[in-house]
Amino acid sequence: ITSHSSEMDELNIAATELKAAEDQLQSLCASHGSTFVAVERRSAALTSTLKSLLRQLDNALPQVEESIHCLDIESPENKSEHSLSTLTEKHRLRRRTLLQHSSLLELLELPSLMDACVRGHLYEEGLSIASFANTLEQRHLADADVKNSIVENVVKEVRRREDDLRRDLLNRLRSDVTMPQCLEIVTALRRLNGVELERQSRVNSVSHGVGGVVVVGGGPDDLEKLHETMEWKLQVSFLEARDVWLEADASISNNAAAFMYSSSKGKGGALKSVTEKILDGIDLYRTRCFEIASQYLAIFRSSPSYSLKTVESSNRAYMLLSMWTTRRIDRFLHEHLSKKCLPQISDTATLRDALESATFFATSMGRLGADFSPMLQSIFQSRLAAIVTSHWVDGLQVLENTLKVCRDSGIASPLYSHRDVSMLEEDATTRGVGGEEENRHQDHARVAPQPPRSLLVYPPLARLVNAFLTGLNELRRCLLTCAFLELRRFSQENFISKTRQILVQNERAVLTPGFLNAKGRDGGKLRSLAVELKDKFESCVKAYLEGSLEFAFGSFDNIPPNAFGSVQGGSSSEEKLVDEVENDNEVPKDKILDSKVETLDEKNVPKSNFVVDEDVPVAETSNDPE
Repeated sequence: ITSHSSEMDELNIAATELKAAEDQLQSLCASHGSTFVAVERRSAALTSTLKSLLRQLDNALPQVEESIHCLDIESPENKSEHSLSTLTEKHRLRRRTLLQHSSLLELLELPSLMDACVRGHLYEEGLSIASFANTLEQRHLADADVKNSIVENVVKEVRRREDDLRRDLLNRLRSDVTMPQCLEIVTALRRLNGVELERQSRVNSVSHGVGGVVVVGGGPDDLEKLHETMEWKLQVSFLEARDVWLEADASISNNAAAFMYSSSKGKGGALKSVTEKILDGIDLYRTRCFEIASQYLAIFRSSPSYSLKTVESSNRAYMLLSMWTTRRIDRFLHEHLSKKCLPQISDTATLRDALESATFFATSMGRLGADFSPMLQSIFQSRLAAIVTSHWVDGLQVLENTLKVCRDSGIASPLYSHRDVSMLEEDATTRGVGGEEENRHQDHARVAPQPPRSLLVYPPLARLVNAFLTGLNELRRCLLTCAFLELRRFSQENFISKTRQILVQNERAVLTPGFLNAKGRDGGKLRSLAVELKDKFESCVKAYLEGSLEFAFGSFDNIPPNAFGSVQGGSSSEEKLVDEVENDNEVPKDKILDSKVETLDEKNVPKSNFVVDEDVPVAETSNDPE
């Protein structure tokens, strides 16, 4: 009984403890319920993630198999873009590129470096870079199967800078450069041609055919022709660049035009400045033409040699220089002299100086075989004739205006003078006879003819003779025999004939019926003076003008016998016979164009005549008003 009761007690105790444990477990579960819920949720999420990973692994199986296939380097069929060998080669190439990083930077800086050399006029360094570009092209671009885009782009950029270098060198030739500088520039251009010749020879000599067969072409003859062509082009470019320098600084029109405004305001000094600038322009053109020709011969003329090619090269250089010289002379004569320089000259003294300067230019070019002295006469002839005949035309206009004004106003006093010139004529005749006795064995034409004193009675004819002699005195300073024919023709057809026509028209106008009634008391005097003026011109003035013209030309055999009459005698002393024409009748100044009456003087200037050391006497005009 005791043992049974103890077992019952143990069972009760165990049941009690079990119930207490269950109660404790329930209380624990109740207290940790949220933890169990979180664990359950995380378990569901983990299960879902594991299932997704399994699916991704299943999808990656083909890639794994392909990677296993690519990593198998022993199989020759594994050669592809993503193969291990290809990736290894790319990695090795990139690593080598990284090791050559500084060298690649220097290579990429070659175009910029050459551009800096061109802008800094460092021609030696620029040519070295151009030659190095040829070396790069030969080393890395010779094989057409191998593409090297970096080197190819660098070489192309350097080629573009070579063109800039050539333009810069030619642009320097367009400025004022000395002979050493010119030689340095041409040497650089020749080296640049050598770089181009080297590249062309490599391109033309070797080309790859189909299947890698090398075809050789372009022998030494082709290279020689290419070199001759480049040299010829260099010579042409040299002359063209120097032409720009010549035209820019040696333009006669630019040098003279700068002083035209001041010459229009000034009287003597400004005109002298224009003259000096014209002469300086001609001299500058001469010196620079000769300088260019000397530089060309010193640089491009080959040294004496018996080589046939050297002789042919020298002949081509001389031929090109001859063409350039001919073109420059033609432009100088027709562009500068004829169109720009000569029209600005208004006196024969300046024309003579310009002719002497141009003649010196022509004879200087004779050392180069380009003496153009015979071409100057015809160019200066027209301007000389224009200057001389301008005085004659002015005299005709003065005569015509004087007769018209006197005829319209009905005043005859400006057309005649009351001064008695018979004593002066007798004195001149006496002296002339004495002179003829002393110079009996001398040619009478070599004595300077004096203007007829009888013209002092007729001031309009005196002015006309003055204008004619002024033109001859202009001719004295610059006498060109080629202008004789033109001046003779103008004297006969335009001067003497025009004068006769003016006098005849004046006579017809005053002989018009009703003229006496319209003009008043001077109408009859105007009629008689019109006849006297015409007769005096035909009997005295015409022959004197013709004789003076032939005397000025030195054609003594062509002087008419009655050209000078009794006025052949001349005084060696400076004697003024008449200062001004005296008129008794006062004429209103508002009815006469020119109130100053010009008269004749017997003034012998220093004997420096252009033909026989005798001067054509000048009929001076009086500056005192009537």
